[in-house]
Amino acid sequence: MDIVTKRIIARFAKAVLSLQSALALGELPEHAERDAALLRFELVAELMPKLLRRVLAERGADVSLPKDAVRAAHTAGLVSEQDATVLLAAIDDRNRMVHDYSEGFAEGLFSRIKHDYAPAFSRLAGVIQKDQNHD
Repeated sequence: MDIVTKRIIARFAKAVLSLQSALALGELPEHAERDAALLRFELVAELMPKLLRRVLAERGADVSLPKDAVRAAHTAGLVSEQDATVLLAAIDDRNRMVHDYSEGFAEGLFSRIKHDYAPAFSRLAGVIQKDQNHD
């Protein structure tokens, strides 16, 4: 595994831990916990397809679009079908969040981050780190 891939893996793992820390803050005034988690989610959701493209490239796959990277990761056995579905939805929500500033969307997204996206990101980080340790 080359140094760039190792750096991306480390950045993704750090971003996932940062997201988990934001989710563990508890109630703060004026939705600070939610807003911190949303920003950290945005970072993780941006890094995730870049990480997958890099790892898949090392395995000989050539993907360029974020959703194609998730689909290829599922085909390669890096993510389960259920997690692939969740990661695809995370990409959609990340794209929507830059255009939709409504409270309703923010609350719904925060719930999906806590219950769906953060656990899927954590599982992916674990699989990638385990895979890296076998190289």
